[in-house]
Amino acid sequence: MARVPRLEVRVVIANRGDQPAVPLDVVGEFLGERRQARVVQGVPPGGEAAVLLDFAAEDARAGLQALTLLLEHPVEGDADAAGNRPVHSQRASLLVTLGSNPGPAVRIEVACPDDPADADCAPSIGVRGELTTRLESTDGEAHRMKVRALTARGLRADGPPVTVEVPGTGGATVRIPLARAGGAPGSRHGVLVVAETIDDPLARTTVEEAQVRIAPQPSVLGRLRGPLLLLGLALLASAGVAEWRRRHQA
Repeated sequence: MARVPRLEVRVVIANRGDQPAVPLDVVGEFLGERRQARVVQGVPPGGEAAVLLDFAAEDARAGLQALTLLLEHPVEGDADAAGNRPVHSQRASLLVTLGSNPGPAVRIEVACPDDPADADCAPSIGVRGELTTRLESTDGEAHRMKVRALTARGLRADGPPVTVEVPGTGGATVRIPLARAGGAPGSRHGVLVVAETIDDPLARTTVEEAQVRIAPQPSVLGRLRGPLLLLGLALLASAGVAEWRRRHQA
């Protein structure tokens, strides 16, 4: 009996930090299929570990496809009310060539409205916000693209993927809704922006990583400054009326 063809991908994870990642969970998504692996012994600082993920390949479109990854491991810190330890969560990706490699169809640039000239600038959101991206054709041809954002813990991408027409010259802007999902105020989170061709004969995928910052929580005094000012003015007015009545009743 013939076996259904499978695509096996070997993923090597390097620990660039100064703390061990034990245990390490790896979730891969490729062509709508998810696979999970666990490195029970973890990855020591400066060390590496490898996992094998296999996916169905019989209906895969040839070209350049994205394998997206979610890496998670416990970290030091206080447990939550349910007894769960805090978890470090991050995204990563690999571009996989099936057959010929046509190269990416577009370039992705993530805008930072706070300070566009700052290369380290990260767009910030409160409870909700948007990630603004600009897509430009790499070959001077128009392309119809499906654009989506993948987040780790702390953020959530709202809504379905966005379909956009990218012209051969100039570019197209896509705004992806994001929402805070437990991320700490002031923390930064990596987001993967994935743009895939829809109508091209060969798959042509681009992946860009963006940093998003959750806005710091405003101080209590800052939030109360307006109401306190109104209350102070009201008290002054009340005191003035009381003094006027006292003088006219004397």
